[in-house]
Amino acid sequence: MWWVMLAAILVVAAGYTLSGKKRRKRPESGDQWSIGILRGPDPLSLAEHPAFANPRFSVADIPGDDYIMAADPFLVEDADRWLLFFEMLNRRTRLGEIGVADSDDGWHWSYRGQALEESFHLSYPQVFRHGNDWFMIPESRAAREVRLYRALEFPLRWTLERVLFTGNYSDPSILRWNDRWWILATRHPRRLEIWSADELHGTWRPHPRNPVYRYHKSAARGGGRPVVADGRILRFAQDARQGYGSALRAFAIDVLDEQRFREHPVEPDPFLAAHGNGWARAGMHHCSPVQLASGDWMAAVDGSGISGRRDTAAGAAP
Repeated sequence: MWWVMLAAILVVAAGYTLSGKKRRKRPESGDQWSIGILRGPDPLSLAEHPAFANPRFSVADIPGDDYIMAADPFLVEDADRWLLFFEMLNRRTRLGEIGVADSDDGWHWSYRGQALEESFHLSYPQVFRHGNDWFMIPESRAAREVRLYRALEFPLRWTLERVLFTGNYSDPSILRWNDRWWILATRHPRRLEIWSADELHGTWRPHPRNPVYRYHKSAARGGGRPVVADGRILRFAQDARQGYGSALRAFAIDVLDEQRFREHPVEPDPFLAAHGNGWARAGMHHCSPVQLASGDWMAAVDGSGISGRRDTAAGAAP
């Protein structure tokens, strides 16, 4: 009967029990996405702080056992506190929801709760302030819409304000430049398109150069919040040449107006990548930089690797 025992071993090794049900893998048992914090003198010169080991926030920091990863972090500052919006993947539904954590110093984070849930997958929660209101544009590709949400009670209550435009778009990244609103979004599978409007609530129109990239593995998919630093726009893009989520590239946009678009990659290239044997050993694919009052920059990034509960007691605020 040795062949029966061998067949059972092979079935279990493939991830199934003899009853035909797939075994649930604990998030601690393999690589998963978690969130780190970097600091540096400019958004292209970021590094980990020696006193604060990454990840600074992981699924282990979310109470209970409902979620299996935390990724796509967007960092904002409000009234002397830091807020971190991120995708958290629901274990039961396998749909992304938007979570939020807060911090007094940018290093020690506490989970606040769920900010947004829909009947479809959400991720990439870009949060920004305009006038007296806070807005969010998450990825809602499953709904075939690019949606604008407004905070009713910041940061945990949001309402759908309007649909900006429709289509099969991933990772819509919004930017205010030359008195105009711009969104750079990835049309499935790897085409980068640009849309713009005079006003946030106005009519959004596609750029005449669309798509500005066609099926490009290392430039077409957004990788975080675009920023303006030293008078130039920096855009981050996922680099999938070595597989999904393996690295992140940075591009400087040379020309962006209603008729033209031109950019070039900047060093270091890749900007962030898999490294070490810990929290980011398998990949990095997102960066959300914010400039501090000192002129330095802080960024929330994500990494794929070993991301169990961190030691929150280690280190002190610099």
